[in-house]
Amino acid sequence: MGNFLGFIIETVWCFIKNGRLESRKGLIYEPFIPIYGVTGVLIVLVIHLLKISQIYEIFMVGVLISTIIEYISSFLQEKIFATKSWDYTKFPINLNGRVNLIYSILFGLVTTMAYKLFLLPFITFFAKIKVKLFLIVISVGELIFLLYDIIISFIAVYRMKERRNNITRNNKFWTYIDNKYNDNYLKKVYSNMVPIK
Repeated sequence: MGNFLGFIIETVWCFIKNGRLESRKGLIYEPFIPIYGVTGVLIVLVIHLLKISQIYEIFMVGVLISTIIEYISSFLQEKIFATKSWDYTKFPINLNGRVNLIYSILFGLVTTMAYKLFLLPFITFFAKIKVKLFLIVISVGELIFLLYDIIISFIAVYRMKERRNNITRNNKFWTYIDNKYNDNYLKKVYSNMVPIK
């Protein structure tokens, strides 16, 4: 849910901000942004482990966890792929251009709304379904495809970094990756990702 909700939020936000639709996916195939999924899972775990129920507490958990995950994600993207997908240096109260106070507060508000309006009804709905095997099959199938999508996305973007650095690989697998996931293709998928010199 977090992966997909993140994709919807980013797509709508960019349309409002830039007046055009653009790809905001974090993976090559699925309309997902994994940073939102990871953040969502951690937020739900913290809320349940600490038995948090007050709206202001949910808001604060959303602010803290989303800020930490966004900072770590930006740092790792820069170090592993030598790219960045966002830069908040022009925002007031930012930390190394990776996070900023305004978006952290917005993520806290989104967390509160998503938890109250989507997650709790979602849990209630699926708790009433009697055929649990159906849910297990769907969940396992999605998990397998999600893992494949994460792995192939990682490999393709890492290989793009190698191509920028003139690193050649000549076996069949890497030739396939270079042809299937070439720079033009990846620029369409990750339209906001820019290389760092």
